Amino acid sequence: MYTNLIKSVVRPSVAGGLTLIATFLFLPSCESLLETTPEEYISDEDVIIDRPSAEKALNGAYDAAASAEAYGIVTWNIAADNVVSFQGRGTLVAHLQPSVGSADRTNGFAYNSYYTAINRSNSVLSAVNGLDEKLFTAGVRQKILAQALVLRAQAYMELTKTFGAVPVVTQPSTATNQDGIRQSPREQVFGQALEDLDEAERLFDAAGQTVIDRGRASVWAVYALKARLYLYTDRWEEAEEYAGKLIGNTDFELTDTPEGFFLTARSEESIFEYVFGNADKLPFYTFYLPSTAGGLQDYIAAPELAAKLIDPAVGGNRSQLIFRRTSADTDQDWFVNEYSKRDGSSSIFVARLAEQYLIRAEARLKKASPDRAGAIADIDAIKSRAGVSLLTPETPGTNSDLLLEIENERRYELAFEGHRYFDIIRTGRAPQVFGPHEPRYLDRRYWVHPFPYSTVLAYDPDLIQNEGYE
Repeated sequence: MYTNLIKSVVRPSVAGGLTLIATFLFLPSCESLLETTPEEYISDEDVIIDRPSAEKALNGAYDAAASAEAYGIVTWNIAADNVVSFQGRGTLVAHLQPSVGSADRTNGFAYNSYYTAINRSNSVLSAVNGLDEKLFTAGVRQKILAQALVLRAQAYMELTKTFGAVPVVTQPSTATNQDGIRQSPREQVFGQALEDLDEAERLFDAAGQTVIDRGRASVWAVYALKARLYLYTDRWEEAEEYAGKLIGNTDFELTDTPEGFFLTARSEESIFEYVFGNADKLPFYTFYLPSTAGGLQDYIAAPELAAKLIDPAVGGNRSQLIFRRTSADTDQDWFVNEYSKRDGSSSIFVARLAEQYLIRAEARLKKASPDRAGAIADIDAIKSRAGVSLLTPETPGTNSDLLLEIENERRYELAFEGHRYFDIIRTGRAPQVFGPHEPRYLDRRYWVHPFPYSTVLAYDPDLIQNEGYE
């Protein structure tokens, strides 16, 4: 099979800045993105008639979801201020515009890939709900349905975070687009994702899941995604509750150092990750590797961020997230270590425990009765692993100061996992953080990405382009 992979390229704009547009590579893969053999994945046209065909169809949904997340990670990283183009390192925040030119030959950005994952999940849900339960052993049917719901929920969360209003589709379709389906506002899209996660949680509970497979969606992945969704929808009590379900579970622990989670697949810190291997490499790993390591060196850590990460008092051992070509290098080029396994076996992290500590810290400060001491304890859990000075209950400053501390910790701790762009947007701090580098962020219209022209014009003429990008 072949997997489409987006490569976000920074090019000069007519305004003299840099423009983030979508172009694509087509990378051959003998197996699916989840280390399944071709026999374990069925095409969209195949019929789901029993447990084996249902599980193969579910693998197809995972394959699409992993592809979409690969598209997203590269694009979200370069859209924010943690990663810069190797050739355009002078521009910290890219200028967003719809894709043009060669990108029109493809499906466009992560949008279509997420809808492929949604449609495959819809097919699994529709077919498996219609099959006789006797075709499945105890709990298997519920787990298949629950996993499909998690994948669909995650897709809708990422779509609405990125684009704002998007179509909500809950039935399988053989069409190649979503023509005629009106876009739903962000609140309704998040509502659909929450409905899916609620049902997935119920199904996992009914199935009695006890074994943790960090490479598959699980009830623990549900908790993590719910905590994140509640954070994005200002439901602080629930965000605290669901993050706490994971923090309080002894099956999940922070690794001793950052290298522990990104060098070891399915580490104790991982809640849900897309796992890759030698036979089916992480699609974008060469983008972050220097040419001396066989990479394309398309992207490097932003110098400002790199300076923070290598500062023992700020980044601590999070300096492990970046590296130089050689120990003797004296230039300013720092490469991303998190995805740098030369065999392409680095994982994409959908959720890990460090994020849950920072979600709970933020929720504890923002809820109706703030818990400052609890928030400080959560921040310190992250600082302790990083090996930097801890806060104390007597730390001076307001709760607003602590929220900025959390923002910074999220920047350093989750540096290359696609969170930074959305953190600055969702907290309303785009004018202060991104505005000095890209004036468009002074205008709220540009706090969402544009739909690529290839999607808007060629595949769905009914889709309304986001305001400001027409």
